[in-house]
Amino acid sequence: MLQLRQNQSLQQRLTPQQVQYLKLLQLPILALEQRIKSEIEENPMLEETADEEEREEQAAGESVTEAVDAEEPAMELATVEANGEPATLEQNQAELQRSREERAEREERTESSNEYSFEDYMNDDTEGFKSPTSHSVDDDRDETPHAAAESFLESLYNQIALLNLPDRYRALAEEIVGSIDEDGYLRVPLEQIAHDAGVFYGDEYTVQEAEAVLRKVQKLDPPGVAARDLRECLSVQLEVMPNHNPSREIAKRILRDRFDDFVNKRFTALSRHLGMDVQGLKPAIELIQHLNPKPGASSGDLSESTKYITADFYIEKTADGKDFIITLNERGVPPLRVNAAYKDLIRKQTPEHGKTLTPEAKDFIKKKFEAAKFFIMAIYQRRETMMRVMQSIVNHQRLFFENGEKFLKPLIYKTIAEDIGMDISTICRVVNGKYCQTDFGVFELKYFFSEAIPTHAGSGGENSEGEAVANKVVKSRIKDIIDAESGSEPLSDEKIVQLLNAEGFDVARRTVAKYREQMNIPVARLRKKLV
Repeated sequence: MLQLRQNQSLQQRLTPQQVQYLKLLQLPILALEQRIKSEIEENPMLEETADEEEREEQAAGESVTEAVDAEEPAMELATVEANGEPATLEQNQAELQRSREERAEREERTESSNEYSFEDYMNDDTEGFKSPTSHSVDDDRDETPHAAAESFLESLYNQIALLNLPDRYRALAEEIVGSIDEDGYLRVPLEQIAHDAGVFYGDEYTVQEAEAVLRKVQKLDPPGVAARDLRECLSVQLEVMPNHNPSREIAKRILRDRFDDFVNKRFTALSRHLGMDVQGLKPAIELIQHLNPKPGASSGDLSESTKYITADFYIEKTADGKDFIITLNERGVPPLRVNAAYKDLIRKQTPEHGKTLTPEAKDFIKKKFEAAKFFIMAIYQRRETMMRVMQSIVNHQRLFFENGEKFLKPLIYKTIAEDIGMDISTICRVVNGKYCQTDFGVFELKYFFSEAIPTHAGSGGENSEGEAVANKVVKSRIKDIIDAESGSEPLSDEKIVQLLNAEGFDVARRTVAKYREQMNIPVARLRKKLV
């Protein structure tokens, strides 16, 4: 039997205005600029204050110019009459014509001073030609577009067209290139490629034909492309290398006969098999190490490989060096306000003026006005929140901003949230994807948050007081130790632990291994070098 009941409960829900504020809070500066431009296009009630003021000044300047132009003929005629007797009509016209010609000559001289000669364009200055009205480095300007570049696959297809191949083999070569992965390797079996090419082009290919075409494709630029494994990739690069290098044949033997010994840095076994001393192998080993293991990875598009970082904050020391100035980067964020024209429209739509708005128009204006008002409030609230979070980070990491990376302290989101009285999720939104520029470089705000590593009184090290340090400090120290190790006898993780413990860092071997892997540093056996 169905029954109707009423229940009271407390629920926490976000209003649309709060959702909008949170979305703006997590946007970095460049994304915020685009979001503001989009909002201005969608909401006619919003406008940029700076643009409106410029339009008013421009209109005022044009009106003044028109007034001056209208007064000039009268002034010219008055000048003629002031010289003596009242001028005749012919004299007035002649004097007026002469004045106009003089004004035209002045304008031509002014314009000619702003023109550029042929020598200006042929200037060999490394900084390039600059017009008198060119922008300085600090001026706003449109981003310079990148030139269209040929992609990796397009380059290979164009090279195939230049090969002296029959049409049926050219089709097979294009099928091979189309099966290459992003690193430039061929992961699809040749049997499958020959079958797919036969079905698509209506022909039959044998595996031997596919193998012969593959050999030609592998010698395209970059050499080694379409290789099926690392050994084949490196071998092809050695094959196309000029013969004047004496270590080339030794390197080919290493890859052909003792590739596993080379990969695992077993140099003693390698020298014993080749009948050479370890020092004699060094030129061949270095030659192989300078080859390209990923032919396709270095040929990516410019738009994909080039990434730019724009700082959201600028941290600078004061003149006396005792405090810091935090500046929020809002260079591309225009001041916003409600459109004054719509205010006048609403003010005039009254019965006294004989005009009234329709209900649809009133509802439209009301919604857009509320949206504009809350959007402007969200921008100001975002600015205040970000400044409070950044100020708290600077207060907790003061030693870092004064002395550098080695003085980074442990810090978690909860500490900042309690300091400024906000939720942890708000801190996460502010920190995510934001960067600050300091005297020591540009850092993501996430960099200032790290786990604590306990320390004890080391043997004369920096941690003699036994205070906890950030795990990034330990990572940096591990990297310094590895960089300073001997190439012939790299340090094991256990030895690194002993060195860190001697300096006062309480870390375990598995912690060192984890940090080493996070920094993409191989194990000791693979770091061995011939010296």
